[in-house]
Amino acid sequence: MKKMSNRARGNLLNALILICTLGLVLFLSAKNGDIGDAFSTMLSADLKWIALAILSWCMFIGFEAMGLHVFFRQQNIKTKYRTSLLATLIGAFYSSITPAATGGQPMQVFCLKKRNVPAGISTSCLAVKFFTFQTALLSLGALMWATHPEVVQSCIERGRWIIITGFLLNGLSVVAVILLAINKNIVRWILTLAIRAGRFLHLVKDVGRTTSRADAAMNDFHASVDMLTHHPLKLLGLYFLSCIQVLGLMSISYCVYRSLGQSALSYPDILTLQFLLYIAASFTPLPGASGAQEGGFYIFFQGVFPAEQLVGALLLWRFFTYYFTLIIGFGAVMVDSAGSLIKHKNKKEKGMMRVAKKDAGSLGPAENAAENHE
Repeated sequence: MKKMSNRARGNLLNALILICTLGLVLFLSAKNGDIGDAFSTMLSADLKWIALAILSWCMFIGFEAMGLHVFFRQQNIKTKYRTSLLATLIGAFYSSITPAATGGQPMQVFCLKKRNVPAGISTSCLAVKFFTFQTALLSLGALMWATHPEVVQSCIERGRWIIITGFLLNGLSVVAVILLAINKNIVRWILTLAIRAGRFLHLVKDVGRTTSRADAAMNDFHASVDMLTHHPLKLLGLYFLSCIQVLGLMSISYCVYRSLGQSALSYPDILTLQFLLYIAASFTPLPGASGAQEGGFYIFFQGVFPAEQLVGALLLWRFFTYYFTLIIGFGAVMVDSAGSLIKHKNKKEKGMMRVAKKDAGSLGPAENAAENHE
């Protein structure tokens, strides 16, 4: 029997996680009542608010791409906005299918490198974007909690320690990015460890050449980060873009809420619950934080939606915050792959033409005349 490859095992594991997540949703639906209620709830959703949910998703992705684009402009890297948008969608797709979203940023670096963005610059860009996103998430989440304590008190009082843990874990990730940005020795140690592991796994053949490239990328990384630390207004601009991006993602739950005919709670009330849910569940080490997001929504919004609408609302919300990203992101991956194939084909054809011209130039006058006559 043929041994399954690591990639195939990874794909199988991701599929099992998604199946288990679907099983959890069906279990909650069965526990809550008739499964048919969930589908009838989704079919009854107001299309105007569904369109606004899609617009909120576009706002989330669009401003993420804008943050990349602005950073590259600040670093004097000339790229088009569609390049940043493509990298954003590819990163979102791979983040959604890998544990703890670990696959997104490496694939973004690879995508941008193919478009002549140095790896050190793109890595620093993603690190700064992660920092501004997390800072926007935590600051806005804390603000919503402080200004709407009654919502937390009435809806999720029992989950207070889960939320606090989420704040701590997200805060530690911000501190880790700062340490990486200001301490070259930590980055060099991590790179050395990674190269040694690559050599042990026979992934790195030329250690010296790989180390040299890593050092060059590290210098680019710190140069671009240093540029931002000496220009706080630029960093503040990226933070502002991240705030709009975060609000786009968090607004989807309100669109779902209103699409099902509910209006008892205000936009800030729903936003508060969504911020705290995202912060509490975001560090679950499963693709797309599967299980934690669904279970958290069920717990956090149990008192917000009527019992017969709760699972239908969960399915609608999860579709726009996760599965819609998978669908559009997969399309971006296909576009990128097709573009790479076309570029490779054109490069191969040009190479063959150069060889043909060189061979034709090496013929003598008599041979050239005979070839032309033929």
